[in-house]
Amino acid sequence: MKDSLTDVLALTLKKLIPFFITLFFVLLAYVPTHLPLSHFLRPDFAFICIYFWILYRPDLFGIVSTILIGVIVDSLSGLPLGMNICIFLFIYLLTITLADYVNTKPFISSWLCFSLIAFLAFVLKWFLFCVYFRVLLTWPHILMTYVSTILIYPLIARFNMFIQNRYLKTREDIDE
Repeated sequence: MKDSLTDVLALTLKKLIPFFITLFFVLLAYVPTHLPLSHFLRPDFAFICIYFWILYRPDLFGIVSTILIGVIVDSLSGLPLGMNICIFLFIYLLTITLADYVNTKPFISSWLCFSLIAFLAFVLKWFLFCVYFRVLLTWPHILMTYVSTILIYPLIARFNMFIQNRYLKTREDIDE
């Protein structure tokens, strides 16, 4: 029996939920705020969402989604095209490598693994930035961003888990 157009569209939209959630958080990160310390305490929502969706739903958030989010972040941030793409692909590869181990452990293991991967990604970002712009950046701003990213991870992960449990229950629901 043939699926109707609305069924096909609904299934396609379900498959795109992780990408759109990540895009939402990326756009939210670039909304200007005039709060004290908002410039220094700006968590990297893209790191969190990319890690989460690749860890728990790699069938719905693959390398193409990772590259597209990288292009969008590069465009919004004003950094050279490819810098965030490179970092996000680095996160993608590390997360895919560790996914089987982390998925069988409690949430704290996922958080600690994210902390390690985010630290390595921030070091890579710092290095690429220093090489490209030929300046040596200081660490306080990078460390503040890293710490704020680590601290907000459980909240964003909880939201993503809610979306996954509510709309993306099982792989069979999506693969129908």
